[in-house]
Amino acid sequence: MPEWSIERLSSTHTRERFTCGKTSLDVFLHTLVTQYEKRGLGRTYVAVKAGEKEIQGYYTLASGSVSFQNLPLAKSKKLPRHPVPVALLGRLAVSKTSQGTGLGKVLLQDAFIRCVELPKSLGIHAVEVFALDEAAKEFYMKFGFTPLLDNDLHLFLPLKTIRDAFGSWLS
Repeated sequence: MPEWSIERLSSTHTRERFTCGKTSLDVFLHTLVTQYEKRGLGRTYVAVKAGEKEIQGYYTLASGSVSFQNLPLAKSKKLPRHPVPVALLGRLAVSKTSQGTGLGKVLLQDAFIRCVELPKSLGIHAVEVFALDEAAKEFYMKFGFTPLLDNDLHLFLPLKTIRDAFGSWLS
């Protein structure tokens, strides 16, 4: 299994050959990510093999909120009745050549580490993700994400749940 380095996207990374099999995720990395970075719309982190610069996977984080009305009853207890601040996991993709190596889990764990640190400087309650399809939804649900009420592919994971499971997920 390769040793991965997760780094903030920079101009030194090679992204032109990246393909994960999902056009929207490939197009984002090839043509849109630079504008998102420049405009402060998201921060993208990439996985490369140790000592290399070719991107094997990536994810993007941004701020967001979830409507209180979209929270399942069990997740809305003790929360105020207004939008709940979240970290939006905007995209997570693994290149075809690295699929099946566990890199998706490594990327998600790295995102969790960053999200757990955010409340030190920014109020957030959970991580939100819009799964691209049922396979992506199944992946996220393995880590404790639950569907929100507005869309079966709109998922939510409270930071408390991440903190409580932090040790076992990151081992």
